[in-house]
Amino acid sequence: MLDETMAPLQIALGFALALAVGAAVGLERERHAHAEHKPAFGGARTFPLVSLLGALMAYLSRSLGPSPLVVGFAALAALLGMGYWGSRRASGNSQLGLTTEFSALIVFAVGALPFVDVAGVSFPHRLLLSGALGTVVMSLLALRRPIHEFAERISYEDMLATVRFALVSVVALPLLPDRAFGPFDVLNPFRVGVVVVLIAGISFVGYVAVRLYGARKGLGVTAVAGGLVSSTAVTLTFAARGKEQARLAPACALAISLAATIMFLRVMVEVAAIRPALLAPTAGPLGAMLAAGTLGCLLLWRRAKAPPDPEEPVGLQNPFRLRQALRLGLVYAVIRFVAAVAWDRFGSGGLLFSAGLSGLADVDAITISVARMHEQGLSSDLAVAAVTVAAATNTLVKVGLALALGGARIGMAVAFVLVPATAVGVAVAAIA
Repeated sequence: MLDETMAPLQIALGFALALAVGAAVGLERERHAHAEHKPAFGGARTFPLVSLLGALMAYLSRSLGPSPLVVGFAALAALLGMGYWGSRRASGNSQLGLTTEFSALIVFAVGALPFVDVAGVSFPHRLLLSGALGTVVMSLLALRRPIHEFAERISYEDMLATVRFALVSVVALPLLPDRAFGPFDVLNPFRVGVVVVLIAGISFVGYVAVRLYGARKGLGVTAVAGGLVSSTAVTLTFAARGKEQARLAPACALAISLAATIMFLRVMVEVAAIRPALLAPTAGPLGAMLAAGTLGCLLLWRRAKAPPDPEEPVGLQNPFRLRQALRLGLVYAVIRFVAAVAWDRFGSGGLLFSAGLSGLADVDAITISVARMHEQGLSSDLAVAAVTVAAATNTLVKVGLALALGGARIGMAVAFVLVPATAVGVAVAAIA
């Protein structure tokens, strides 16, 4: 195991980190034991000793071979096993959990990690990994109640849909051919699959927020999460609701405006994920839209007196549905092909027309298509113009929906926020 010589400072850092990780986890376990009024295997003193034991055994293994580390781990596992069975017999509880015992084993391994040579992993990276793993362990233990509450809220349909999508993204995606097909060589099955996973993953962040907090936790969480999942769904829901109950109109207009404003941030995240080099040019107009929209939302917020009805569903569904994922991939492929044809036949004018046409229904697919084209040589100016046109068109569509479904009171309030935001973004793109 002795592949690199450790300096005294590195040795000291390794033991210090082991002590810190053990202390953090031990404090959490002791707090939990006191809160539950139950005896536990260890706490603020035992866990630091476990992590130091792992560090010491790994350090000795550098000179004596793997025996000290293996013996130390086996001895700890045996002690934990005996303690667990003793506690189970004493309490008569056959459902006694193993969380603390498994945590002790992980803390032992985390303490040992800085001293174990791993091919291609330097000491600083091992130190960083050890600290990160310790933080994750402590977080999982400390967030026990929210994690269990979230698990209780997950329905069987949610779990089944998520598992299916995970199989598609982890198993099926790597099997897709990573080469171009068809005219203009623009249809790449693997990249289409990556786009599906990317957009659905971003949507899932918003969906999880809604499942965790629900509409009861306030307008902000609902509107922000809705902007990540579907700002159009938020527009349709709150426009109709605000028209039915006039007292909710200001708050509903705020929800629509906030969700539409979050969309600009979502587009920037997509650009950064697909084509980081395009983020800086697009950050100008999209950032201007985001800033102007945020300012308008703040002004509306001061006027909003009541939150939306907490029982009103926002119309969001689990984005991890195979049919929706395939439909999204098809939309992306079609838009990618249309944009390529328009660019080939009509040049920049054709691409901007296709961007505006796509923005009527969806801004994500054309955004990622343009990012891919920029990767293949499309100029930054034209790429920024296309993304801006798509975002502006999609935003103005929401204004139209708010006017048509919510009436003048909601529609004009939404227009007060989104029309200036769109104008500012277009102006910045034209000047840049």
